[in-house]
Amino acid sequence: MKDIEVFFVGRANAGKSAVLKELFGLKTRVGRRPGVTRAPVRYQLDNFIVIDLPGIGYRLGLNGYRRVLRDVIDGERHKLRPLSLGVQVIDGKSFLEITERHFKPLDVDLFEYLLDSEIDPIVAINKMDKIQEPEASLDKIVSQLGMLPPYKQWADRVVPISAKRHDVAQLRWLISYRLQKMKNKIGGNQLV
Repeated sequence: MKDIEVFFVGRANAGKSAVLKELFGLKTRVGRRPGVTRAPVRYQLDNFIVIDLPGIGYRLGLNGYRRVLRDVIDGERHKLRPLSLGVQVIDGKSFLEITERHFKPLDVDLFEYLLDSEIDPIVAINKMDKIQEPEASLDKIVSQLGMLPPYKQWADRVVPISAKRHDVAQLRWLISYRLQKMKNKIGGNQLV
């Protein structure tokens, strides 16, 4: 049975490694400053592989990130592993601050790139503990990503979390659900 890969992508300092640490108990390097993860890091779990990718904006602009993603995605297709699940981690507070300055966050370009690559990503909106008015903020974020509010209608794609507050249960469930659906497509048993 071919392994399924779950890769975590997002801006520098969005909390990707902290999310992995919380979700899977992995010994990841985390820090307050961006750029702790400098190259893709692979973790072999029982039934799937987790890939922690470096953040956009630290060493790689979006073009460099596209190259890394292409290598991961196309490299896996070349190895006959057509099943990959992408989890895009967004720093919700920073995302909102950027859009208030009338800029389009790189997170939006990354989300669009994943969709163009035929990957239906899970969007984990991290650092919810730092956001005031969570419902309205989540509606703004999904709207910027091209989805119609309210965000709750996207429960199969968008998950508010706070890795530092150990609030990742919904994300764990959604990853498990998506992996099980993928596994069922290839005729396997329960994954997570």
